[in-house]
Amino acid sequence: MNRRMKRLLAFGAVSFFFVLSPLIVDAAPSRVAVLPLENKSGDPRYDYLGGIAGGLLQFDLSSSGAVELVDRSVLDAALRERELSLSAVAAEPNRLPKGLEGADYLLAGEYVLIGKDILLTLKLVDVSTTRVSTFSEGGSTENLVHVLAERVVERLAGKRPTLSREGRGRSLLSLRDETPGTIVLHSPLIDAEILLDGAFIGYTTGDRRKPYIIDNLEPGDHTVSTNLGRDFGTVKQPEISFGPWIEKVSVPSGKRVVVTDPSTHFNDVLYRLQRLISISQTAIFKKDGFFAQKAFHFTDRKGTDRIGGIAVNLILGSDEKKGTGSAVFTADGERKEITFSFGPEKSTEVREILGLVVFTVKVEERYGRFDFQMEAERTDVRQGMHRDGE
Repeated sequence: MNRRMKRLLAFGAVSFFFVLSPLIVDAAPSRVAVLPLENKSGDPRYDYLGGIAGGLLQFDLSSSGAVELVDRSVLDAALRERELSLSAVAAEPNRLPKGLEGADYLLAGEYVLIGKDILLTLKLVDVSTTRVSTFSEGGSTENLVHVLAERVVERLAGKRPTLSREGRGRSLLSLRDETPGTIVLHSPLIDAEILLDGAFIGYTTGDRRKPYIIDNLEPGDHTVSTNLGRDFGTVKQPEISFGPWIEKVSVPSGKRVVVTDPSTHFNDVLYRLQRLISISQTAIFKKDGFFAQKAFHFTDRKGTDRIGGIAVNLILGSDEKKGTGSAVFTADGERKEITFSFGPEKSTEVREILGLVVFTVKVEERYGRFDFQMEAERTDVRQGMHRDGE
């Protein structure tokens, strides 16, 4: 081989090395911020899966060599300046601010239970383009997480690592925390029956400050109710229907949940609903007489908003022993004005019904003074109606 040929071969080898060198130099790892996994199953007993799966996922990503996990606190601080959160950004990538330092990607996820399997979905958000890549897998063992981690790394680095294997087949569901929980029930009722999931367990203490403690509860959803007969419970509005208080309570593992029973005597509620206006006072007469006015608003049993009011003007005569008055009643656009007189040792009462409201104005002389009352009450609500089966 002549000298010229050797120089050409040497130059070609060097050129070939420089052409290939970008392909064989390892790329910098992608910077990824991993968000907590969300439990979409609706059952708080499975909240623990988010922590376990999230921990496995972060371990897999960091040990792959292709991913650098970003400190969440740094990103949270940057986003707080823009009044955003990582979870909101991951849910709506189009809100992602440009130039977000610290991360190349955001990784969010959620899971649901289907029978004995877990369906885990991850969303990888490219910070620079807001493009979203979605990965979903179903299973019941930790290999479910490892397979998804493999797919995420493959998407980021172009090469799929091996993270799942037979030795990693532990069931995620078997790791559930079954530490019993507690319900702390406060109730104003005296000796009312307490029902847990439909079964009698005891009686209320009758003191709001001394709760009834329900211990050793299996984590999950339970129903709690009280029963003190047909005169006590809760009133559903606006239709005005009656029933015992019952509430669904989600009890987390090892936690205490405080519950307050809103039950009361039905007539107490009906009285407050019935009385729209109730004013009683001594009429203090000035130069222009005595004037009182009050408006009301309520929603009737069919769900329709109602408005109205009363305006009363009293004028005392020159002898200051008798006078004249006028009352204006309004209800849902209807208007009625009534004039009347009042005097010593005499009780004057004006009564009018407009729509669903009955109005009353009363003036009475007592011991040299005039007592004044005005009221407005609903006619579709009355005390004792819960006993009529309405």
